[in-house]
Amino acid sequence: MHRGIGWAVGLCAFCVMPLWAAPTIYTYRGAESASDSRNQYTAALLRLALEKTRDLGGEAELQASPPMNTTRAAQELEKGTYPNFILKLSYSPVHEEHGLIRGAYDIDLGVIGYRVCFTRQGRLPQLAGVATPQQLSPYLFGVGTGWQDSQILQHNGFKVLEVGSYKSLFPMLARGRFDLFCRGINEVADERAEAERHPALVLEPTLMLYYDLPRFFYANARDKAALARVDIGVRRAAADGSLQALWQQFYLPSIQLVQPQQRHVLRLDNPDVAGLGWDPQQWVYEPLSNSFQLRR
Repeated sequence: MHRGIGWAVGLCAFCVMPLWAAPTIYTYRGAESASDSRNQYTAALLRLALEKTRDLGGEAELQASPPMNTTRAAQELEKGTYPNFILKLSYSPVHEEHGLIRGAYDIDLGVIGYRVCFTRQGRLPQLAGVATPQQLSPYLFGVGTGWQDSQILQHNGFKVLEVGSYKSLFPMLARGRFDLFCRGINEVADERAEAERHPALVLEPTLMLYYDLPRFFYANARDKAALARVDIGVRRAAADGSLQALWQQFYLPSIQLVQPQQRHVLRLDNPDVAGLGWDPQQWVYEPLSNSFQLRR
């Protein structure tokens, strides 16, 4: 059953907000390393959502958590370690089984499910002949510990190696510990510099995987009011177009770099999203047409 945060709940939560209240502290996940820029859009969107709801909740202040990988971040969220910790996670029913609550809006607008792969130069001739998902089954995929990609890839019959440190994935790929490190088409531009530190690595130029991988804001149940405010702010930003503008600012350069329209799409199944309800005004990005569309 969907445990997302509704408008009415959020509005009631701020009815008695005093005008003289100190800024409310919100925590977002800090970067895993100095070169890790993956959380910049998330922090910017949180800031935008809080600005959109200043009339409901007053002033707010953002702070970064200590560096941590996805698994540890989810654990800290469950424990309630940080005040109003709002964490972006790929959808999994396990999060709600562990007592977390989630917002109702896919904040990455579906783009992260379109994935292109770093590999070693020597693998390119073999990969050039791939036309079906089944032809990727001999290859080993590297993923971060706690990433939902691991379960999706294994469900589709692929071999996976989980790695605890995000930054370690690049040198491990270069050393041949696995064959493919697949990234959202919105992530490649920021990660290219890290990949280029390893001369053996290249971005495979012809393929694009797709699996439904919505990402939501999650919070500890204790912080229901905080998540409600953020969820309302995200919806307001989607309605006035400022969410899409922010999304394009952070993600469009990478999408243009990987040229998704020139790639062959291999579609995989994510069984966890089969019964997931969607916000009726959920916008998604469709890279083959380079357009935003309401999710159907």
